[in-house]
Amino acid sequence: MEYNFVNNQKLKLLDTKVDYVKDLLYILLKYKKPTDTEVVNCSQYLDKLILQYKDLNYE
Repeated sequence: MEYNFVNNQKLKLLDTKVDYVKDLLYILLKYKKPTDTEVVNCSQYLDKLILQYKDLNYE
């Protein structure tokens, strides 16, 4: 039972991070090219968060 609670808290935190980074990426793309280093780094970080979320969600 405790494991589910911790897992759910981690999922909520990751979900919040994903939303934040996704919004940040959209903002960056309004002003910068997709090949800009900041955009690429943000996109890669978003990918990493999504994979973490997926892994945690299917444990």
